[in-house]
Order: sequence, then structure tokens, then C-alpha cells
Amino acid sequence: MPDRCAVRLVAETRLRGPAGPQQARTYWPLTAMTAPMLVFLPAEGIERADPLCRDLCACAGVVVLSASYRRPLWPDGCSDATFATEWAADHARELGADPDRLLVAGDGSGARLAAAVASRARERGWPPVFHLSVDDLRDRTHLRWEAQ
Repeated sequence: MPDRCAVRLVAETRLRGPAGPQQARTYWPLTAMTAPMLVFLPAEGIERADPLCRDLCACAGVVVLSASYRRPLWPDGCSDATFATEWAADHARELGADPDRLLVAGDGSGARLAAAVASRARERGWPPVFHLSVDDLRDRTHLRWEAQ
């Protein structure tokens, strides 16, 4: 029986953030198909979010970029979250992801940042950025990507 959290690859990713190096981690699903790109903004850091990011990647079949951000959330964290999302959009093809299916989500304070990034994307006329909420997610085995 395959591991439900199985991913093809996990790699530490270092972004050149607005205030210097910004830590991130990228997860690739087992599928060979071009997958949607999910920018995940974890409330408690990328280490503690690892199990959730593996589940999101494996169960939803998305490439996940889990990105750290600074405190305070406004304006520093929002700047970092926006930068990580822009970086993901610019590098999605290199990462084997579909830049036209860009998702942003977070938990806790990261969920608030994800909503702000999606709103900012609409204001700036970016290609569509879909906002997902995972705060109330209890059973991650039912995650599925559904095109809108």
C-alpha cells in the first residue's frame, strides 16, 4: 500500500526576499503531469508545516512552495508573502508546475496573508490567483484539485 504522504521530491529553496534570504521548501507530487502551483504560508514555520505540505502535495497533486515570512505581518510578512507568490508564478514552469493554476493558502496568520496576497493580485491585474483556506481542514485525504 503506497504511503498517502508520498511525494516525489522535497528540496530546500532559498529565495532572495525583499529583506534578504527567505527560506522556503518545495514539494513535488509523484505524478509526472504538470501540476498546479500552491504557495503555502505556514503560521509556525516551514518545519512544523512539513506534514501538512506533504499531504497537500500528495493528496491534491500540486507542487507546493512553503514559504517563510517575517513578523510583524503588516507590512513585512505581507511583503514576503507577495514576493514568494510572485517568485512562484515566475518560476512555476521551471518547477514543473502550471503558472496558469496558481494557488495561495496558509494556516493561522498565514491564511490572513494568503487572503491579502490574492486580493493584491486582483488589484494589480495579475493572472488569476486562487485563494484556499486550510484552517478548518480536518481530513486531508479528501483533497482534490478541481479546475474552475
